Amino acid sequence: MAISSEKVNTQLQMVFDNGVDEEGNPIFRTKSFNNVKTTSTPEQLHNVAVSIAQLQQRVLYTVERNDSFVIADL
Repeated sequence: MAISSEKVNTQLQMVFDNGVDEEGNPIFRTKSFNNVKTTSTPEQLHNVAVSIAQLQQRVLYTVERNDSFVIADL
């Protein structure tokens, strides 16, 4: 049985450092951007995230990409 997959959605997530809690554990805040072009390269997403981060008060901790696929029998 042949299986195919098709990328249908890409999401860009930016994780920001939001300080520490009373126990000293880091606190993170996430901003998500949906409907990102599925053909975007990692370099393009990183460049956009760095540009957006310059407009934020918090420090950018990491950039994440989440892709969704449809998997079907052929």
